[in-house]
Amino acid sequence: MPVYARILDTQSEMGELAKEYLKNSNYGTKDFELTQDFEMEFGDVLYCLLSLANEVQIDAKECLDLALKKYQDRINKKNSMGSES
Repeated sequence: MPVYARILDTQSEMGELAKEYLKNSNYGTKDFELTQDFEMEFGDVLYCLLSLANEVQIDAKECLDLALKKYQDRINKKNSMGSES
């Protein structure tokens, strides 16, 4: 599958995950409860991201490790995960 199609597929699956959240929380009016449907959609998102990583020859574990380090550094420096100064 071409890279652009993998990116679009990932975006589509994120939309389905968001839809599952909205359905589960009654559009944010009640507390979220984890369901099997939400877990399935989350798995679909992970699959799409890992497929994209494989397609463009990215080491997904290395990318995750770098991201975790970045967020930990932000938390340590300014007690926030956000990138704003």
